[in-house]
Amino acid sequence: MSLRTSLPLVQDCWQHIGVWGDRSCPQLVDVTHCHNCPVFATAGRRLLDSPTPEDYIQEWTARLASPEAVTQGDQLSVLVFRLVDEWLALPVTVLVEVTRPHQPHKIPHRAGLLSGLVNIRGELHLCIQLDLLLGLVASPPERTQDQPRILVVRREQDTWVFQAHEVDQVHRLPVESLVPTAPTLSRASAKLSRGVFRVNDRTVGLLDDGKLFQAVQERLR
Repeated sequence: MSLRTSLPLVQDCWQHIGVWGDRSCPQLVDVTHCHNCPVFATAGRRLLDSPTPEDYIQEWTARLASPEAVTQGDQLSVLVFRLVDEWLALPVTVLVEVTRPHQPHKIPHRAGLLSGLVNIRGELHLCIQLDLLLGLVASPPERTQDQPRILVVRREQDTWVFQAHEVDQVHRLPVESLVPTAPTLSRASAKLSRGVFRVNDRTVGLLDDGKLFQAVQERLR
């Protein structure tokens, strides 16, 4: 049975059992994120094909203009992954896709942080060596537990990819559970981190996506 036929077409299931819900959907083990799920894609196509409500623009203008209130009990959905020996996380709001490794195409006269261009679904994206940006020790020889994945991330109009040595899963993180950055994180990671949290007996550094994207832009100039 294919994934498409085995999944129930539940309206906005991603909000209830997906990465923005309680993550009880059994398909998350295979697809990692709702963005990779055919049910989510089908719903997106239906939304694009449907007529736009008359008050759509006014409603979203008001929503985006209002300040985001942070109250006790707020939670973040974050994707946990490993770079070298360090466990890190990024908010799912900047995550576009998790996919299999792709060999970067080298760019002449460019090296260091930029490892090349990667073709994802017909689109070329800059491939960033995030371990170098975060000051992590050069990757050791491939280990048996390594299951590398390419993560596609986007913030506003800025999109790039990087390779993680291992991807865990999406976790719901209570905002108040963040604590100051642990000394175990590298100095560069600490500067780009919002804090650390514990999950599955691991200490995970939550990267500040705003600072991270800014650092990448500055290094690529």
